[in-house]
Amino acid sequence: MKRALAVCAVLWSCKAATGGGRDRVTLELANWADYLEAKLEDRALAPYLAAHPGLRIVQQNAATYQAEYRERLLTSMAAGSPPDVFLLDNIDVPALVNRGVVLDLTPYLARAGVDLGCLDQTVLSIFSRGDAVYALPKGYTPMVVAYNKDLFDRARIPYPTDDWTWDDFLRIAKRLTRDTDGDGVIDQWGTYFDRRPLLWIPWVWAGGGDVLCPDGRRASGCLDAPVTVEAIRWYTGWMTRQGIAPRAHTLLKSAGDNFRLFNSGRVAMMTTGHFWVPRFRPYVAAGRLRVGFVAIPHRRGFHPATVIYASGYAVPAMTARRKLSIELAAYLTDSLADAVRGQAGLELPAVTAAARALVARDTLGWEAAFLRAATAGRAPWGARIERWREVEAALPDLVDRITLAGADPAAAARETARELDRVLGATR
Repeated sequence: MKRALAVCAVLWSCKAATGGGRDRVTLELANWADYLEAKLEDRALAPYLAAHPGLRIVQQNAATYQAEYRERLLTSMAAGSPPDVFLLDNIDVPALVNRGVVLDLTPYLARAGVDLGCLDQTVLSIFSRGDAVYALPKGYTPMVVAYNKDLFDRARIPYPTDDWTWDDFLRIAKRLTRDTDGDGVIDQWGTYFDRRPLLWIPWVWAGGGDVLCPDGRRASGCLDAPVTVEAIRWYTGWMTRQGIAPRAHTLLKSAGDNFRLFNSGRVAMMTTGHFWVPRFRPYVAAGRLRVGFVAIPHRRGFHPATVIYASGYAVPAMTARRKLSIELAAYLTDSLADAVRGQAGLELPAVTAAARALVARDTLGWEAAFLRAATAGRAPWGARIERWREVEAALPDLVDRITLAGADPAAAARETARELDRVLGATR
């Protein structure tokens, strides 16, 4: 099986790069890369450009918020001058597909040398609607728990394993919440509470609940269901009842607080994704930090679960250079390009063989932990419903009512569910 996957990946790379260089053409490639990510993409593109001497690729980098990137993209499409290939975030799939501005790649994949069987199928489903494929996935991350090995070792606590439960997590977090200098004030916490839904929704899933009902059209009956309320009560209880996470009034929270607290040894466990790997590497290499990753624990009696966030390269429906654009998108998501990004630590490659090769090379065990966690991964709500941004914007207020205003979780969930029903059009 491993040999078959390796052959699959190699064939994809070879076929996608054999378009030739007869026409001297400039292709525009849009993404939200920052300076370092853009340089990484240049590295990934180098073999392709060497094989196509008549081709020039210009990156349109917009290192900005996803919503702003989407607006720029839609503006270019409305003006009739879209990029030839663009990076599609999972949260933008519903809107762009529903507007008909992104090309269904399915009829062209065989000619571009793409075998969808080479891809992680959960990740592929994020960009698919039935038999239609609207982007070729580039990479992804499941949400996991990062833990500080040094703090575990000092407390003589065994490292957690993927089968751990909420009870295990709470027991460990309590042991790692300490007054280290004897002044009567807690200065090391077991975990970090984050109000952002992208980080706490997988905990709700792992507890058997959800913020929306399966059809994505309403929240009432699901966000306020007893199993979801109990999950929210347990999660917010890190601050309100258990005292295992810094309270909002204890710490002035700002962007990057979670990383600084974790890196300095003041927080032992943190919900995160693969995007933290590049930040950890310099500290680990310098011997200043020892980190492990493990799946998000599940509530006893429920199956493990996490969310998978992904991006992929897509082609505008109105593209004037369809063949070249599709070939470029195929190359940017094949095993060779995936390997370049994977080595940089940005994400797990969507090509299964490339992900497994990354695991085999990793001496820290990080990549294997992410790959194991992904087996319990689900597509995010943002990839399923168009109005997710509005839903997501309302959800932090739910946990704020509980943690800051002392609201009852059941009442807060019920009120938020009604608000979300109005957003989703379930009520008028």
